Amino acid sequence: MNTLGNKFNIFWIGLIFSLACSRTAPEPIEFSISQGVLNNMDFTSLGIQTGQHLPEILYYTLTGEKFEIEANTTKLLISGSYTCDITRGNLQAIDWLYMKYKDEVDIYLVNTLEAHPHNSHSPYSMNEEPWLVKENIASAIAAEQPTTIEERIDLAEKWIKESGIQAPLILDGPKNGFWNLMGQAPNMAILVSTDGEVLLKQSWFEMEEMEEAIDNQLQQMKADK
Repeated sequence: MNTLGNKFNIFWIGLIFSLACSRTAPEPIEFSISQGVLNNMDFTSLGIQTGQHLPEILYYTLTGEKFEIEANTTKLLISGSYTCDITRGNLQAIDWLYMKYKDEVDIYLVNTLEAHPHNSHSPYSMNEEPWLVKENIASAIAAEQPTTIEERIDLAEKWIKESGIQAPLILDGPKNGFWNLMGQAPNMAILVSTDGEVLLKQSWFEMEEMEEAIDNQLQQMKADK
């Protein structure tokens, strides 16, 4: 009887320990001011450059799972956030590129640090007061800076629902590896070849130039076959 009781107690101790571990506080999202602010909002020299190779970066899906981008494909990665008025103005163009090339190019919108949170200072300003842009105020766009991946997921889902985003959206990790390594800009775009080489780096997404670069890459791939 004592043996059975001991086993019972061990079971409950193990269950309680397991639940306690599962509730461990999530890793907080780091915050930093973009180096582009010190360059008078010029992000050109920051991060990865054309001709370099895309490093391994930790991403998350909307279900909270860690995600790796497939290696041997042509890829277009575009940064953005719910409170970035520039990204919001480019969503139609981003979705247009996705619908046009989705069978040939892996296109992802990468959710990074919020550009204009209403509760804290922006990563694109040295001013400690919130940087509230008029476009956001007019459109009633307001959000806090997420401090965990769970909060970033919640805001990303709201962004998708409100804007009807068609392109796949993935999340930068808690250390903001994509944002830091790519150039710390709010709406940058990086076109990557099948062997991982950066073919075009835009500090600010521009659709026509990107469309031409994608067409050139696809034509070159067909010619090489």
